[in-house]
Amino acid sequence: MLPNRRSFKEAWLVLLHDLHIRKTLPPQDKYNAAQRIAYTAIIIMGFGSLVTGLAIYKPVQLNWLCWLCGGYHLARIWHFILTIGYVLFFLIHIFQVLLAGWNNFRSVISGFEVIDEKPKPAIESLSEDEKAEKGIDC
Repeated sequence: MLPNRRSFKEAWLVLLHDLHIRKTLPPQDKYNAAQRIAYTAIIIMGFGSLVTGLAIYKPVQLNWLCWLCGGYHLARIWHFILTIGYVLFFLIHIFQVLLAGWNNFRSVISGFEVIDEKPKPAIESLSEDEKAEKGIDC
């Protein structure tokens, strides 16, 4: 799940494909390069929010943490920037859901893929006359 050396180049190809600029599919694995970068970044952002949030919450008691963040004012700015990053992450995910289609979104919510099929009549539920009518051997 961690990005590798090729991830940033491959993420650019994913972006071009998602914007319908490039027709060929980028290299696919369980997670594509853009997903690996985004999911790793969101974990790092979570750690950054925790650190900056603690520095803002208790600047006197955790003055060493506040100092590591560049001071109280800069910790607030970093915390706000990280919040904007979460909003962008969310909006990009909504955009990806719209591109993937409704069935893909339903499978994410329900935990399984929903396939719309017309149910086939069970042979056992048919009467002898209906079986003869359809040409089913008894």
